Amino acid sequence: MKIKTRIRRKIVGSDFSAQEPRLTCHLSGEEKMLNAYLEGKDLYAVISAGALKNNYEDNLEFYPEGTEIEIDGKKIIAGHKTHKNLQGKANRTIGKKLLLASTYGMGAARAGMTMGKSKEEGQELLDNFFAEFSKVKEAIDYSKESLKKYGYVEDWFGRRRHLPKYFLPRFEIRYEDPTKNKTETFNPILGCKDRELVTDKMKSYLAKAEECKGDKAFEKLQQQARKDGYILISNTGTIAQCERQCFNARIQGGAATLTKIAMVNIYFDEKLKEYGARLVCSVHDEILVECLDFYNKEVEERLPQIMIDSAKPYMKVPMSCDPYNVQRWYGDELANHILDDFKKLESKGKSFEEAKDIILEENCELPKQAVIDVLTNKKDVIEWDPDDPKVWEDK
Repeated sequence: MKIKTRIRRKIVGSDFSAQEPRLTCHLSGEEKMLNAYLEGKDLYAVISAGALKNNYEDNLEFYPEGTEIEIDGKKIIAGHKTHKNLQGKANRTIGKKLLLASTYGMGAARAGMTMGKSKEEGQELLDNFFAEFSKVKEAIDYSKESLKKYGYVEDWFGRRRHLPKYFLPRFEIRYEDPTKNKTETFNPILGCKDRELVTDKMKSYLAKAEECKGDKAFEKLQQQARKDGYILISNTGTIAQCERQCFNARIQGGAATLTKIAMVNIYFDEKLKEYGARLVCSVHDEILVECLDFYNKEVEERLPQIMIDSAKPYMKVPMSCDPYNVQRWYGDELANHILDDFKKLESKGKSFEEAKDIILEENCELPKQAVIDVLTNKKDVIEWDPDDPKVWEDK
């Protein structure tokens, strides 16, 4: 009698740690940020120290080892990550949001809002950040100049991101054909499309649009133009968005390029082939491979090393990766989502059985028992035995 056995396989994943901040550091060449990585410091704490004008230690999530602190009137010596510094954690968050605000081209009001600050406070923090890390500002300005000159920007590998809408006119005006339900570029004299006749009145509206101060003034002018049969359009928001995107496009594009280079090296790696590993896909800055179960530890060690080595010939900044191996990708996160939904249903007055039936219906693609095991706290991850013939009986 022949016994059929299934070759067990596992998913091994690894993601680039802080890929975008590291690429910001690489593209800008900002030495203070680069030194933070080389010296093993927390980048966001370094940024906060520069923006808030305080000491590096004041921006750490935990009190440094050996620091004397007072709790309930008693003096205590903090160990390694034994006592949280709540103010330090809040300060560190400001550094993180400042870096995001700069790379995404946020203005003072938006940046301040993300940090729980006023527009004026947001502007002050941005000014401090760019003064302290001036090469980041230079990289952003360089990106804007490149966009203005060529209509595209390039990542560190030379891949281009075209932003043609940057060259749209600030304002456009079109004739609204009263006999149709849609607005077209229409010549009212010749009666034909796509041959725009710019009249003196249209030129007057375009000139007035340039003089408008604020959205309300422009909206009022739009209403006036509509009464005369014209549609007045502002492209200023689209142009500004292209300008905001240009530096971030280099960061995001560079991250995608780095991930693709790593995937190519993973695909051709002989060691991984020996372990029966095969490339599955990428998820943002994460790369997944499938391997034979009894080689999962070797693959978990090899995969991040390939990713780190893939960056070394190109990057000034040392890269870091966080590997893991699972039976089913996203199994623990999915279990958490299911539990959260279940608790929400119970909080709305649903009984256990009612909430369970709703959850099972919403997750009908999963084995019934696997979901029930999570709901009854028997397991904290969605998983099942693929060799068990009873797994799908309830389907």
